[in-house]
Amino acid sequence: MANQDTALLQTKPISLYKLYDVYAGMLLGYILEIVKDKQQAEDYLIKTFSNIAQQFNEINWDNTNTWCLLQRFAKNELADFTNAVAACETPAATNARHGSPNKYLDRMTDEQKHIFCNFYYYQKTTSQLAAELNKSEKLVRESLKEAFVIIKRSHDN
Repeated sequence: MANQDTALLQTKPISLYKLYDVYAGMLLGYILEIVKDKQQAEDYLIKTFSNIAQQFNEINWDNTNTWCLLQRFAKNELADFTNAVAACETPAATNARHGSPNKYLDRMTDEQKHIFCNFYYYQKTTSQLAAELNKSEKLVRESLKEAFVIIKRSHDN
C-alpha cells in the first residue's frame, strides 16, 4: 500500500513529494544564509514543509510562483528569529540596564544577548566573539545554540 501511495503522489501534477524533491535543497540554502547554522536550518526546513503539508490542498498551485510561495512559508517560520535579530539594532538590546525591546531577547542572559546580536546583527565571527569575551569558540557556539532554543521555546508558547 505504501508503494501505491508514493506512486500516486508522484503522478499528481504537483505534490508535496515533488516540491520537496525539487526545492528542499534550495530552500535549505536560503534558510542557512539567514540562520548560519546547518542544524537550525534543517529544523526550520522541516517546520516549513510541515506547514506547507498542512495547507497544501488550500493552495492554488497552478497560479502561484512556487519558489516565492516556499520562501514566504520559510519567512513565516523564521519571523521570530528575524525579529530578534532586528531588535539587536537598538543599543538597549545588548545593555541589560536599559532592558531589551524584544520578548525573545528578554529571555536571554546578558551574555547570550551579546553573542546573539553580535553574531547575527553585527556579523562578528565566533572567533572574534571568543577573543572579545575571553572564552572558547565552543562556549560561544553553545551560547548561540541556547539563544536559538530560547527563541524556539518562546515561539511555541
